[in-house]
Amino acid sequence: MEFKIEKAVLLQGLYLAQGISDRKSTMPILANVLLRTDGKDKILVAATDLNVTVSAELPCKVDVEGGITVGAKHLHEIVKGLPGESLSFKRADNNYAEIRAGKVNYKVVGMNDREFPKLPNHREVKFNKVDAATLRDLVAKTFFSISTDETRYHLNGVMFECDGKIGRMVSTDGHRLSKVERPMDGPKLTQGIIIPRKGLMELRRALETADGQVEFGIHQGHAFVRVRNVALSVKLIEAQFPPYDQVIPKENDKTVILSRNLFLESLKRISIMSSDKTWGIKLSLSKNVLKVASDNPDLGEAQEELDVKYAGEGITIGFNAKYFIELLTEMDGDEVALELNGELDPGLVRPADNRNYVGVVMPMRI
Repeated sequence: MEFKIEKAVLLQGLYLAQGISDRKSTMPILANVLLRTDGKDKILVAATDLNVTVSAELPCKVDVEGGITVGAKHLHEIVKGLPGESLSFKRADNNYAEIRAGKVNYKVVGMNDREFPKLPNHREVKFNKVDAATLRDLVAKTFFSISTDETRYHLNGVMFECDGKIGRMVSTDGHRLSKVERPMDGPKLTQGIIIPRKGLMELRRALETADGQVEFGIHQGHAFVRVRNVALSVKLIEAQFPPYDQVIPKENDKTVILSRNLFLESLKRISIMSSDKTWGIKLSLSKNVLKVASDNPDLGEAQEELDVKYAGEGITIGFNAKYFIELLTEMDGDEVALELNGELDPGLVRPADNRNYVGVVMPMRI
């Protein structure tokens, strides 16, 4: 195996591959990236952890066909530091990889490409074209509230639903919930699918520089995204997502309209005095005033009054400030609506003019 390739082109494939390769696996080859020629003018660069797989078809000049696998993170660092704009790559005896650029030579230990796991075949997938910015937005607005508790396997990802016209993503960690809807000509799904956290992380990376439309499809328990010459596949979580619609309050009778930015900045200021573990703050509501306060015996106390639009009854309720901060950071629009009911009932936050994005936060005792 021997080929010549532009450094920037190879780095494009290695950037995604080194994020997916699994150095902690009991299978050493999963820490490697697969390099395999495809005809005389392309090379396949691929990596997998058996749940998330990325493959990129990169243009190059192939002199000798073949394949090899090399440590993904190591190879990425080597290629990134090479001088010049192009390099040559050769498989030598005993699965060594020889890399040359200018006067720099590397000889790197590799493994036989035949030992690499079989890759999910994206060519069998029926793809739909979706807007890259829409897909990025759906992920960004739900990613932060995915549960990281591995014992709650069914919450370790985002629920995705699509009827061919509207795409919806929902995530929850049991303490808060995020739900967002956007117009999307996506695949018609008879039931929702759960896309795991790591797969969404890699999807965000793949979509970083994408504009216009990308391709999205579901096939044999995997979600596939194709961005130009890069295909990403993610093994879906086979579990039952909770009935999230039952968690979203529909009868909260205390609605406050306030500036998103002022509320966000106030929460950041006041939460400085809250506990590092609970981020506990109190919201006290009266006519046209929302008081944000925290009281920590080890640090002191802080409070701030915000001018709001509200004419209902007074209420004081405790929340985790971090949950609101993460929601408001991703929310669009100048004004938000904060909907409350009782001291023990969840609060709801949404843009003031629509319900296309809602966040639900459970109260806490302070």
